[in-house]
Amino acid sequence: MPYFRDVPDIVEPVSPIADGPKPTLVEDSMLEIAFVVGQALKLARTQSVAILVPDRRYLNRITPQFNRGFNLDREIKTWKPQQGIQYYGTYHSAKGLEFDTVILPFCNDRVLPDPEAVKAFGETDAMAQAGRLLYVGVTRARTRLIITYSGEITKLLPTDPNLYEKVL
Repeated sequence: MPYFRDVPDIVEPVSPIADGPKPTLVEDSMLEIAFVVGQALKLARTQSVAILVPDRRYLNRITPQFNRGFNLDREIKTWKPQQGIQYYGTYHSAKGLEFDTVILPFCNDRVLPDPEAVKAFGETDAMAQAGRLLYVGVTRARTRLIITYSGEITKLLPTDPNLYEKVL
């Protein structure tokens, strides 16, 4: 990310060997929540699945859709990821956890970076903060990553179309 070009790493990163499918990028302006919940229910039959959102405001748009599943912000006392269960929570609540599939909805330019953070801290600091947060969400996926957005995709994601499997 351009916001971290001149910031030295405390620990030198080692590039992993990519395994599994490319991240899936889905643009769906009308049915984003229904798509996300449907994918979580379908994929959870055979693997652990988490829907992660930037903050609780967006979590409130997802939770009414579940009749089962665990809220990472409130309901997890011990960690045992398993198939048949969907997890949902904020990026922060998923720190240190991993799932077979992670679904990141609302990755558009109206949400990331948070407009309130841009007003309070300026665009550069807000982008850096949102980039770190998005990194947490992206790195929770063991095998599959699904990113959804409506409107314009966030500028925090790489623009190289070869990095994604795009679904319209």
